[in-house]
Amino acid sequence: MPAPSKTRLPMHSKEAVNRSGRLIADLLVDWRLPEQERMGIYEATPTGEINQAFEMIDWWRGLHAKPLTSVSANLRHYVKPHGHILVTQRLKRVPTVIDKLLREPKMKLSQMADIGGCRALLFDQAAVYDVAKRLRKNWDITRTRDYVAEPKASGYRAVHLIVRRKSRLIEVQLRTPTQDAWANQVEEDSRRVGRDFKGGKGQTEVHEYYVVVSELLALREQGAEPDDELRQRLLLTYMAAQPFLTTASGEKQ
Repeated sequence: MPAPSKTRLPMHSKEAVNRSGRLIADLLVDWRLPEQERMGIYEATPTGEINQAFEMIDWWRGLHAKPLTSVSANLRHYVKPHGHILVTQRLKRVPTVIDKLLREPKMKLSQMADIGGCRALLFDQAAVYDVAKRLRKNWDITRTRDYVAEPKASGYRAVHLIVRRKSRLIEVQLRTPTQDAWANQVEEDSRRVGRDFKGGKGQTEVHEYYVVVSELLALREQGAEPDDELRQRLLLTYMAAQPFLTTASGEKQ
């Protein structure tokens, strides 16, 4: 009796994947507009086509699961010389994928490089650069972003590498514990207050405060102390940001 064949998922072209991602993003953009400004995209798109687009996005997302697991397992090998290092991984949820397409209208879903991502927390910046160097030497790295040498405007610091594994792009983030603590605090504030500070939204005063805190932490990691000018900026930005760093009910934390 022949062995049962494995079920194969239907294959779709990258063009079809990109169309599905853009369709859902455009529908949401149109839906969020005031009723008098809407283009009627939702009403003009058959329900079956919308459902199919969501299914295709989820299918494309799922193709990154095995490459992500492979990259994460290999990363543990590369960080092992630096001791017991925490390595985590995550696969973006469909709503998060769509949200990124909304934030970046020119992005094609097939080129989104962080659907699958893993992160290693190394003890210091020297260890981060050592691991990054060895990964670039031995892996198929398509892009490196050194947000330590050139921090993001938000104050975010880390080293990101995009690796191609089994024809899929996977993001590797290398951070120090201090850099991770800063990023986690921004995420925590976003959840607690109900504003997407992580995504660049919210009040300017809060973002200016985050930038100064990031500068301060970077100095501390280097074993240096802030000068009086930076201390003054920290105090002023803290005072300006505090009214906005509250819960939805207005209670300070």
